[in-house]
Amino acid sequence: MQREVSFGQLYAAALCRSRQADRLLAYLETLTPPIPPALQTYRAWALLRKERYAEALGQLEALQGCEVGDRGLYWRTKGEALFRLGRADWHQAFLKAREHLKGSALGRCLVDEGGLLYLAGQRSAARVLWGEALAYLRDDPYYLAWTRHSLGMALINDRPEEAEAHLLEAVRLSRKAVAREFQARALCGLGAVRRAFGEWERALSSYREAIRVARERDDRQQALWGYGHTLRLLGRLEEALAQLTLARELDPSPATSWLNADIAAVRLMLGDARGAREALSQALSLGERGKIVRRVVQAALGPAEAARSWLEGLEPTKLWVREELHCFPELRALLAAPELGGQRYWVEVNPFGALEVRVNGRPVPISPTGRPGELLVFLLENGGSAGVEQLLDQLYRDNRPQERKALWETAERLRRALGWKGSVRVRGGVYRLDPEAKWVYRDRPPPGAGEFMVGHYANWVQERRHSLNWVIERD
Repeated sequence: MQREVSFGQLYAAALCRSRQADRLLAYLETLTPPIPPALQTYRAWALLRKERYAEALGQLEALQGCEVGDRGLYWRTKGEALFRLGRADWHQAFLKAREHLKGSALGRCLVDEGGLLYLAGQRSAARVLWGEALAYLRDDPYYLAWTRHSLGMALINDRPEEAEAHLLEAVRLSRKAVAREFQARALCGLGAVRRAFGEWERALSSYREAIRVARERDDRQQALWGYGHTLRLLGRLEEALAQLTLARELDPSPATSWLNADIAAVRLMLGDARGAREALSQALSLGERGKIVRRVVQAALGPAEAARSWLEGLEPTKLWVREELHCFPELRALLAAPELGGQRYWVEVNPFGALEVRVNGRPVPISPTGRPGELLVFLLENGGSAGVEQLLDQLYRDNRPQERKALWETAERLRRALGWKGSVRVRGGVYRLDPEAKWVYRDRPPPGAGEFMVGHYANWVQERRHSLNWVIERD
């Protein structure tokens, strides 16, 4: 019997650790009552994940005085259940949980506690806990990505450059196999910070990739919303309506979905005032952003003299407000808000020493010795474009069919690093850098610089080094 209980606890712990609430509940249903208290703690955790908060709390309170096994999980689960049910004593439960946890388990607890503090409006306290959690989660890519994502989203409005660094790291971590479940959410976060910079094409690329990799319904819905919302900012309204409609279809209650506010906005932008009013009347489950959208749409629908009252209290420096006023420019003057325009891209490339690439002044995550960086520099060395055969001759050597595929994949990785789909274009057998972007290429080394393309040894790189050495010696 003891062996069975031990196996059950180990299996339940593994399902809990891998965030498989449905499988855990199904497993516990197969057990013959009475279920040991240690397993009932895991059941409460699974109920919490399924948003059955009252059941979860009831399960935990029934265990008072019992040996529950994982006391850290017990108090952590109880703390969140209390929070979700609006109980003021939720934070004390998390403080008790910390007493029983260490290492990555403590880190996961701090991430959850920080998330609830953030929802409660204690944003500085949340960031402190997330910062501490980074130390404990260094060997846990999934929760480390989660923590980076949380920090990034919290900093978007006030410190967007720092937010982007956190979110890029979240995306990098989420590409690891053990963290891939978090990839779509990390990419949506990156899309959000790119919107904050007005880099809508870069945001669109992040959301597009998030749609492709999303595994969970909520992640796919968020990615579709981000894609549709960004299309609306770009003025591609029919496409935006299609994506937002797809996102609404994933909602458990589409008739009252928060997405109806966004659909109302895009319908009004398309000139469908009647459809906008109908959609707005169905937007019942709204968060903070959705309420902003609703107020702006109501202001745009009503008479001019009533618009000011609808907009009263909105903060024009806030991203969500700025985006909606961009979509309804006739309202912008009422809040004295600046015009929000899509950002033009300028790309700075320094090939001397370790390759450095910046887009709009911010570093790009590109390997100094990788193929995408080599392709970028080769194109710049050749005026921004090169034919397929020339690229294959210089960057690859043998097995042409495989090389063509490798070249295509390298270009796709370069697009992903730069951040927008049109950054590298292929047409008529020619690869070309985006002609609408400004490419600032350092073709002469500054004083004290390292050699050209350190870590690369292709013939064209060696020839370029020799020619640079000759020019420097002559000068």
